[in-house]
Parts: sequence; C-alpha cells; structure tokens
Amino acid sequence: MKTKDNSLTKTYQGKFGEDFVLRNRGKVSIMAKPPKQSTKKLAGSQQAIRERFKQASIWAKDALQNPDTMAYYAAMCTGMQTPYAMAMADVMGLPEVREIIVTSYNGAAGDQINVRAWDKFKVTGVTLKIKGADGVTIESGPCIQNIMSGIWSYTATIDVPDLTGVTVTATVIDFPGHEVEDKVTL
Repeated sequence: MKTKDNSLTKTYQGKFGEDFVLRNRGKVSIMAKPPKQSTKKLAGSQQAIRERFKQASIWAKDALQNPDTMAYYAAMCTGMQTPYAMAMADVMGLPEVREIIVTSYNGAAGDQINVRAWDKFKVTGVTLKIKGADGVTIESGPCIQNIMSGIWSYTATIDVPDLTGVTVTATVIDFPGHEVEDKVTL
C-alpha cells in the first residue's frame, strides 16, 4: 500500500510489529511486508555477487556523506529514485573504452590519439600510454576532453619513427574510481 502526502506516515520508517515495514520515497509512504532472510546455501557465484553488493553499499553510504556527492546523485533522481540507489547503480557499473582512434597518429610529436569513453553516469578522466614493441613505455599522460564532442584527446610529445608493434593503451576512470583499459596494437 502506498499513500501520497500522508501527514500520519510521512516521517515514519522502519519495522512496524512483525507484519509491516514503512518506507518513504520522496513524498510517497510505502507499507509492505518485511523481507524474509533466505535459509538456502548460496553458490560461490551468488556469494561473490552478494559481496559485490555489500561493498557497493558501503561505498554509496560513505560517498553520500559528502554534500556535493549527495547533490550530484540527487540531481539525477527521477520519480521515486533515491540518491543512494543512483550511487549504487554508479558503483555497480563500469566505464567503457568504446574506441581508440589512431588514424591521426603517425608517430610524430604533435599527432593526436582520440578516445571515445563512456559511463552511464560520468567519466572523470582518461589516460593514455604508448609502449614500444619491446614493452617499454615511450610516453603517457592524461587526455583532455572536448566538451562539444565528448571525445578525449592525447597529443603525442615524442617522435616514434617505427610504429610496428607499438601499443596504445587507454584507461577510463569513472566517478567511483573504477579503471577500465583497452589497447590497440599498431
């Protein structure tokens, strides 16, 4: 059962006897049966998922202690969503390297390498690393985002005369701090 703008229940939350729990989502009060704890033994993969949710919940609760972070997630809420639910969704999802664009990179200083990065919420940074065929890092550094296109760009600073076997690795970082990388070999 849910009610809207109910003066009696708008500030109530928690367990009511053994039969009901009260929750509030925005201006809606919800009365429901309490959740039941399962007695089934969990498989290994289920335990791993439960642990991942537990760690995500700890991160979300901690992150929402910061007023700026609370405001960031509150601004994304629609309907009966909560900042906590948005923070959980953010921490449970991973960013993506959608594409590493090396068509403008010919091994000369000043050439650009572009990265299309994505996250459901926010990509906070992209770094790029160029390694020689021998695996030694030639150069690395942060990419700069073009606000209009959303493309992240890195400008090479060192000449690389032979691109055979050169690897370009892009690392995308999201708001919760997840790092995901992808690479292309030239």
